[in-house]
Amino acid sequence: MAKQENGYRANIGGPSLILIFIVMCLVTFGMLSLSTAKSEHNMAERNASAITEYYRADGKGEAFYQMVLNKVREVKEKGQGQTGTQDMLAQELGNYYHKEEQTVVTQIPMPHSQALFIELVPSFEGKGEVRISKWNVIPSEDYEIDHSMAVWTGEDLKKQETGK
Repeated sequence: MAKQENGYRANIGGPSLILIFIVMCLVTFGMLSLSTAKSEHNMAERNASAITEYYRADGKGEAFYQMVLNKVREVKEKGQGQTGTQDMLAQELGNYYHKEEQTVVTQIPMPHSQALFIELVPSFEGKGEVRISKWNVIPSEDYEIDHSMAVWTGEDLKKQETGK
């Protein structure tokens, strides 16, 4: 009987290693899934913030458009000829009105060095109208490229230093 017990041995090494490998794979994939979910959540929050800020600026732009439209209609009702209406509109709108181009321009600041640029063209036909020429987001600060770090251009360094 002693021979029968020695012949029957539990071989648990192979299945244990496979089970450990499977658990480690599941843990790794779980951690990658959590990391991806967190980064997508952060990106969604940044996107929501940017959209909220755009529509805040857009709302101010709509209010500006209505103000210009009302001023154009007021000036049109008073009517004193083409040059007289332009002078009156320049007085009513102040720095917003550019008499040379006959446009009304403003920039509404937004975060991250951006601004909503609005250019309107008033017309004194009919009751008085305002046409939107430009309505877009522009950078409000100049972007400066940092040239302080030496970048390898593919040339030999000795040639680059001596200029030969």
